[in-house]
Amino acid sequence: MRDILHNSNIAVVGGGRVCKAILKIVLGKSFLQKMNILGVADVNEQAEGLVYARGKGIFTTLDYKDLYNIEGLDLIIELTGDDGVLNQIKSTKPANIRLIDHFEAMSVWDFLQIEEERERIKRKLRGYRREPEEIEKQFDLFSQQLAKIVEERTRHLQTVEREIVMRERALSQIIEGNTIPTFVINKDHIVTHWNRAIEKLTGHKAEEIVGTNKQWLPFRPEKRPIMADVIVDEMEEEEIEKYYGHSWRKSSLIEGAYEAEEFFPHIDEKGKWLFFTAAPIKDADGKRVGSIETLWDTTERREAKEALQTAHDELEQKTAELERANIELKKFDEIKSTFLANMSHELRTPLNSVIGYTDLLLDRVDGDINEEQEKSLTKVHKNAKNLLKLINDVLDMSRIESGRVELDLRAVDLEEIIQETVSALEPLTNNKGLIIDMDFDERLPLGYADPDRVRQVVTDLLDNAIKFTSEGRITISVRPSEAGTKGNEPAKFVEVCISDTGMGIRDEDLDKLFGKFKALDASATSGYKGVGLGLNICKGLVEMQNGSIWAESKYGEGSRFCFTLPVTGEAVKPEVSSLQQDYEAEDARVAEKAVETKVLVVDDEPDHVEFISKILGEEGYQTTKAYDGKEAIESIKHSKPDLIILDLMMPNVSGFEAIEYLKTGDDTKEIPIIVVTGKELTREEMEVLDRRVEKVLKKGLLGGEVILEVVRNTLDKFGLC
Repeated sequence: MRDILHNSNIAVVGGGRVCKAILKIVLGKSFLQKMNILGVADVNEQAEGLVYARGKGIFTTLDYKDLYNIEGLDLIIELTGDDGVLNQIKSTKPANIRLIDHFEAMSVWDFLQIEEERERIKRKLRGYRREPEEIEKQFDLFSQQLAKIVEERTRHLQTVEREIVMRERALSQIIEGNTIPTFVINKDHIVTHWNRAIEKLTGHKAEEIVGTNKQWLPFRPEKRPIMADVIVDEMEEEEIEKYYGHSWRKSSLIEGAYEAEEFFPHIDEKGKWLFFTAAPIKDADGKRVGSIETLWDTTERREAKEALQTAHDELEQKTAELERANIELKKFDEIKSTFLANMSHELRTPLNSVIGYTDLLLDRVDGDINEEQEKSLTKVHKNAKNLLKLINDVLDMSRIESGRVELDLRAVDLEEIIQETVSALEPLTNNKGLIIDMDFDERLPLGYADPDRVRQVVTDLLDNAIKFTSEGRITISVRPSEAGTKGNEPAKFVEVCISDTGMGIRDEDLDKLFGKFKALDASATSGYKGVGLGLNICKGLVEMQNGSIWAESKYGEGSRFCFTLPVTGEAVKPEVSSLQQDYEAEDARVAEKAVETKVLVVDDEPDHVEFISKILGEEGYQTTKAYDGKEAIESIKHSKPDLIILDLMMPNVSGFEAIEYLKTGDDTKEIPIIVVTGKELTREEMEVLDRRVEKVLKKGLLGGEVILEVVRNTLDKFGLC
């Protein structure tokens, strides 16, 4: 100990009572050993030794790592008594600094006490060389002091021994009670612990293995080093690979530990996959005194992994099959879309003629008709309209299901849309003597939606209300919705509700309303029939615009259908001043001008050409007819019209090609064009038409008045009427 401490530059970790006692001896004037105390560290700023050192001008700190920076430091004495702190110092201290832990520090304390007493006696003896009795007395005192030190050390060693026994017992209990299969070997490769979990795993009892070097027996057919032996022997990597090949690796969690995973056919009837980790057991000086190995049965995980891989392979196969099926479905979907678009055109065109001509006949354009003829024509007109609605519903449902509905979202005035819809359905309400009340909130915000789709939803809901209400009234209310708002936040949605005093809906039927093909039976609808698409389409259109729709009803008292739509964020719809116009004078002016206006009507369906020509001719317009795009272009070369009404799907030269030709010609690019088509248009096609033509009208939705109004507005825009 004298050689270790002599001429050493020392720092102390743990500035408690023992530290203070050591400092008092070392710094005392009578202590002649050359020892330099350069620093003291303790987490407690008021620790006795720390305060004492500070008073003596010695460097002090709360973080022991600061001591590493002291120049010339070659020894640290650890006095904390904390194994955790001790291990931290071991792992962080520079290699050139020696460490004396709290166990070895007791020897330092003994040495210092003996040295202090020896120096005291030497000083005394210098004054009593001729007094044997005094010398004997001083030696007695020294012997007593030494005996006291030995007695204290013996008690301390007994305490330490008891602690070691208790720790070993606790360690044994921990290992024994651990549910993870575990065993321990010492530096001589003798098994010291073999817990119950590893007994259960291997079938070998502790009595058979503990005290022997047979740790290999449960795992190998013949004796060879296992991982715990590899750790104790500190084998080189090349030697390890002789036994484990490339299946082993260094542990990423435990310093100095190795791990591997292998299949052991000798364990259990079918063998087991085991993942095992062996780590070194070290003494206070860091020397390996044994090894501990733990094992995990990974058989189920392996089997699950293999099953998962099999499932993954099957899934990849199914995915490939699904992708092929999806490609086929996409092809089918494209074929279906093309078919529906063509069907739309082919059905809407003759239906438009049927509806148009019955309108003309009912309006007595071709002469008077009798009562029976009027009834028959009314039935034809009504059923043609119903068939057209069915066609439109099927197309809408197909578009919604395939996600091909193209929305033109913008700020919309819901009050204006609802008033227009009520006006359009006014003949139906008048026929049944129904009253329609409209209640609009004074500060109604603008909605953010597709106006045409909103109009479609309102029309369907209002048409249903009229259909199922024999007498009474229908109420339409529009107001800001409280849904999704907190406190005084502005409304995020606007709510539209249509209530009627009709027959109502049974509770058991409410959940069916918005399903596809979920029309209620005739007993629940007083004989009214339908295919059950209207409300399903309404639901799809509302939800695509980030709204919601629902129904409330009391059977026998009436129903209430509501839907919400997002608002734009603008405060309220702008005030619109009403302009009073003299429509009679305007109509007279238009009629007078119409005689001079030439309109070219182009369609490959002669009936449709005749229908439009007839209603225009009744108003005095001069019409020219063409039956495909090529014929139209030739006609324009001979006589330039003021307006062109054009179909899109035609032979020879299509409507799109004719429009492109006309809009790129110097003499024809200023001629306004109105498209009347039964084709389902894509967004790209609509964008092209928006740039090239004045208006796009759908066949089947046209009455004579609609066509005439669009013609008048277009001619007026270009100053032609």
